[in-house]
Amino acid sequence: MTTTTTKIGTAASKVVDTLTGARTDTSGLMSAVIAYMGDANSPGRREVHERARHAGLESRLDQWENHTSSASADEETVKKLFPTPIIERFANETGHTPNATIKALADLMPHLSRLDS
Repeated sequence: MTTTTTKIGTAASKVVDTLTGARTDTSGLMSAVIAYMGDANSPGRREVHERARHAGLESRLDQWENHTSSASADEETVKKLFPTPIIERFANETGHTPNATIKALADLMPHLSRLDS
């Protein structure tokens, strides 16, 4: 059941994300994710691969890592690859809402997967 307060909060988040350009301003997010994912043996990258394995997304991750024309992720895939505390950390570091962070991560995942892989 969605309360009026939740509806207002969701609407306010969408307005803030639009006004701040959160969906299109991904430079800060890219920096945060690069720091998290690090090189091929970093804990963050290993965690993403482990979560992909458990979610049955290994082939998708492999496609992103090996093909430059890969399609973006969807929001559910992002949530499967990044735990909520990490998404919230990225949101806090960039000043975006968690929802805008998830949407931006969906666009960035194919590019971020190829970094230092």
